[in-house]
Amino acid sequence: MRLAKGRSRRVLTVLATGAWMLLTACSAPPPAPSRESSTAAAPVASVSSSVDPSAYGSRSTNPLKLAPRDPTLEAWKVSAAQRIHQTNQKSLFEGRPHHLLQAVIVVEATVDRGGNVVASKVTRSPHIKRLDDMALASLKAASPLPAPPPVLLVRGNLVFSETWLVQNDNTFRVRTLTLPQE
Repeated sequence: MRLAKGRSRRVLTVLATGAWMLLTACSAPPPAPSRESSTAAAPVASVSSSVDPSAYGSRSTNPLKLAPRDPTLEAWKVSAAQRIHQTNQKSLFEGRPHHLLQAVIVVEATVDRGGNVVASKVTRSPHIKRLDDMALASLKAASPLPAPPPVLLVRGNLVFSETWLVQNDNTFRVRTLTLPQE
């Protein structure tokens, strides 16, 4: 009996010490970036001219800047999303999406000069086959999409990605036309 009490005390002491070390480590400020670590990050930052190099290795209040979006592509994606919504009205949810979605499915589609969807594939998914099939079918049902502007057809066809936000009742909206979550 005495042996068990001694072992219990040692276990409690080890656990208490571990918890104390964890709490003190979490409350300590992060180490300041050294000169060596900031120069190591410089080549990564120089890859994209839109990235602020000072954001690496420091707690900068400036968020990283993303590459600018092509306004022609964004305008075309809005018209394509409107066509998808128009064709699949019975499957759409209204308003803002719920905080807990059943699925977020990203589809990459290839569209020819006439707006016909010539290829499509799911690139991100929770791997629920019926939902993947629903997203691909809703895109196929909307084909032909509006014809893309010639400036977007540099390589012959337009390859773009669109995101389906699927709620628990299997209704969806295309992200391009969806209000942000509250």
